[in-house]
Amino acid sequence: MILHGGAGTWRESKVKSKAVEAIGRCAKLGREVLERTDDALASVVEAVKCMEDSGYLNAGVGSVLDLLGERSLDAGLMTSTGLVGAVAAVRRVKNPILLARFIAENTPHVLLAGERADELGLLLGLEPLPPPPPHVFERYRESLARLLGKSVGDAYYLKIYALLDALKNLKKSLSESLLLGDTVGAVAVDGRGVLAAATSTGGVSLKLPGRVGDSPIPGAGFYSGKYTACSATGYGEVIIREMPCRRLEELVGSGLGLNEAAEVVIREATSRHGAGNMGFIAVDREGRFVVKYNTEAILVAYVDADGRLVVVDRP
Repeated sequence: MILHGGAGTWRESKVKSKAVEAIGRCAKLGREVLERTDDALASVVEAVKCMEDSGYLNAGVGSVLDLLGERSLDAGLMTSTGLVGAVAAVRRVKNPILLARFIAENTPHVLLAGERADELGLLLGLEPLPPPPPHVFERYRESLARLLGKSVGDAYYLKIYALLDALKNLKKSLSESLLLGDTVGAVAVDGRGVLAAATSTGGVSLKLPGRVGDSPIPGAGFYSGKYTACSATGYGEVIIREMPCRRLEELVGSGLGLNEAAEVVIREATSRHGAGNMGFIAVDREGRFVVKYNTEAILVAYVDADGRLVVVDRP
């Protein structure tokens, strides 16, 4: 199995060091679960739950804040046996990946969203989402200041600035009171040949309230089919348009090797949308894995064949 902690810049900071520590701990936990249970789904769910709990990755406790300083979380999972479940725009559940698993295993639905999904999670006894840690508020204030000062070069945030410029009252309110989303994900294959993928996120920093990204969308933020399991990260709007995880499955199914297929997927996305917007991890039925990205970096972690933990941000 292999984990990712999100695509982006991952420049040196106290938060990055904590994120590296967290993803390493979660990779070891996921590997232990896989070895003990031989259950790919259990391993990716536990690994993602661990990352949601960490507070230093953009999922669960550490989720970034939207334009109004609030949080909404998305998550999804899928196995090669056809199990699939997801949640979108939940605000009160600490571990949306656990709610996504319940939906997959116990309901006829694929995706539940918003307040009613939150109510289901709390009725099930899932832990409530605690307040954001201080570093999340600090990141929000810094990012909002750059946005309001139009000190952003990314087209994504320039569009948000243009909207704020049109909504003068909202811009004034924000003035008085950019980062790629570091989505987390895990993929695995077990001894039975079952492939599983799980993804969770707090979305992109300073998103418009109500925005849902790629993480709860099968084929976009996650996918597991006959040949591959994949988890993506980056700008959800690009990933939804490209459906990289579904595209990867189709290419491997047509006869391409995993690495070659991944190269095609990232090349196609970059040719249409430019660089700096996407990355993904994937594993095939033989246990081969691949990491591809067109951003400056992507944080990944796994335990190698010799039992050594590997954590890198520029694989």
